[in-house]
Amino acid sequence: MIKSNTFIRKAKDISINGALALLLLGQGAAMQSCSNNNDSEGDYEVTESYARGVKTYIKEVAPGEFKITDEIDVPADSSQAIITYLDGHQEVLSKEKSKELIDKEIATNQAGIGHHNGLSNVLLYGGMGYFLGRTMSPGYSAYRQDLGRDDQRSSGYYGGGVNRGQYYTNETAYQKSNSVHESISKSRTVVSRPSGGRSGFFGGSSRGGFRG
Repeated sequence: MIKSNTFIRKAKDISINGALALLLLGQGAAMQSCSNNNDSEGDYEVTESYARGVKTYIKEVAPGEFKITDEIDVPADSSQAIITYLDGHQEVLSKEKSKELIDKEIATNQAGIGHHNGLSNVLLYGGMGYFLGRTMSPGYSAYRQDLGRDDQRSSGYYGGGVNRGQYYTNETAYQKSNSVHESISKSRTVVSRPSGGRSGFFGGSSRGGFRG
């Protein structure tokens, strides 16, 4: 049973070979096979869940320019961004609203992605963008190379093809974000089951693992 504080995404109708690859790439993958008909092909449904998410604190440092001041590891369904504006008022963005802002920027200002400190870019290249890139579709691997690696520390202060450090108030805040990324990645669990009510079962789970 999936716990209530997990964030779940499903990829339907992938082949059994795809399901096997997804599970094998996970760290410490555990697999069982008890299919009644021993079929090697067929459609499977993969359920991918994340137990951990991020709470991001963002501050407006100049008109229209923002930086991340802190990021905290939280249960996935508690993920949100808290924005403090120059005039002192605050706004709380849900993960859905955060994704809406990022997706609008991608659709309307492609050339500006990674090149300014507007709120949407700060969300995309901070912990919220990492969480959304792993848990919601479409993902952001085209803009964040670190979504294809589990060891986020290897990407460095200027990692992921973009100077992500520019979106944080200082390097300390940036380095703290890496531990939040790692927590999200390690909270991943994958289970594969036959789709369409077919008999048989192929199941297992993986913690962490690769996801491009």
